[in-house]
Amino acid sequence: MIKQIKDKDSLYNRFKKDVFLFAYHVGDLDDFYFSDCKWFGLEENDQIVEVILLYSGLKVPTLLLFGSNEKIPYLVEEVIDKLPNKFYCHYQGNFHEIFESDYQMTFLGTHLKLKFQGELANLYNIDTNEIVHLTEEDLPNLLSLYQESYPEGYFVPFMLKSGKYFGVKVDKKIVSVAGVHVFSSLYNIAVLGNITTHPNFRGRGLAKKCTVRLLKSFDGEVDQIGLNVKENNSIALQLYENLGFRLHSTYKEAYFERI
Repeated sequence: MIKQIKDKDSLYNRFKKDVFLFAYHVGDLDDFYFSDCKWFGLEENDQIVEVILLYSGLKVPTLLLFGSNEKIPYLVEEVIDKLPNKFYCHYQGNFHEIFESDYQMTFLGTHLKLKFQGELANLYNIDTNEIVHLTEEDLPNLLSLYQESYPEGYFVPFMLKSGKYFGVKVDKKIVSVAGVHVFSSLYNIAVLGNITTHPNFRGRGLAKKCTVRLLKSFDGEVDQIGLNVKENNSIALQLYENLGFRLHSTYKEAYFERI
């Protein structure tokens, strides 16, 4: 049976089997994000066996498709009429083929899911004194930075309310930042994101310091930390690997628009 699911415990029981594959799903169970989520589930013998997540908290909704090759396509086909006319999609394998007759697809590349396997204690020898905690008062400057250096990112203003954005300021302007896509101490998960440095300030190690300061902020709060990065972003990959992140899995991103 296919239905929309709202019970968090049932959802979490499905996702906890592979927390890093379903890191966004787990984080979105937090009240901070939950109201922007629709969960479509396939039940068998009163158990949730597969779930797809439609997150509408961004300007363009995002659909997350992770699961079995046999059941995810069936689940999507049953709810495809309920999907928006435009959405981004994170998916495994050839799940994009499900949409071929209904949507036009723009492929956005293969991405890597990384998980933090280092020790937060080892990061305290890295000086982050110049890194400041960003608040909602910093929003105009932060939006300006993203517009100049990361216009394709997934930042929306309410994310600042997570309290997990840190940056470098020069002449009162933010020139580098590290933040999160999801953060939940309740579900013990954080996914880093929206990390960028202004083109005029790159090559100075600012993104590293911002990321380290962000990681330090998780100490004692969460110990399951992940991030997603495009597979051909070698500079970012080297940074994250040096900080203790390791490959967990791969996935693909695409933009779909209904024909």
